[in-house]
Amino acid sequence: MSMADSDAALTALYQPRIREFSARVRADRRLEAPDVTVTCRSPVCGSMMTLDLAIRDGILVGLGWRARACTLGMASLGIVRQVGVGQTRDQIADAGRLLSTLLQGQDVDFPSAWSDLSVFTAARSFPTRFASMGLPFQAIAQGFAELS
Repeated sequence: MSMADSDAALTALYQPRIREFSARVRADRRLEAPDVTVTCRSPVCGSMMTLDLAIRDGILVGLGWRARACTLGMASLGIVRQVGVGQTRDQIADAGRLLSTLLQGQDVDFPSAWSDLSVFTAARSFPTRFASMGLPFQAIAQGFAELS
């Protein structure tokens, strides 16, 4: 990749929408009485998220967080915070699988609620960040599993 290509890829990657989603979760917001708290860390980049989950009848009804992650990981959390509350374990897991498929280079059709995940198309060239973008999905899956 030439320097110009690299600069263009970074510009596309850190587009305003990704920065906006990231900014929505910059300040920690923990839940006072979560049903479960899960901490996940990306071994590749060191991003870390602690998510507090409130779950009722198989639906995520509350989400708190303490996140120390790159902009992409924070943007992913911002989207999950916006869309995931009110959804089931399977709906959230399906969105996470589709994100992984997208990052691997395949075109996907996200359910309309999760369409904002398409902003990560620009991240396909940055595999060292894939795990960070998956952290919110990983933590939620782990939280549901712990309560099962």
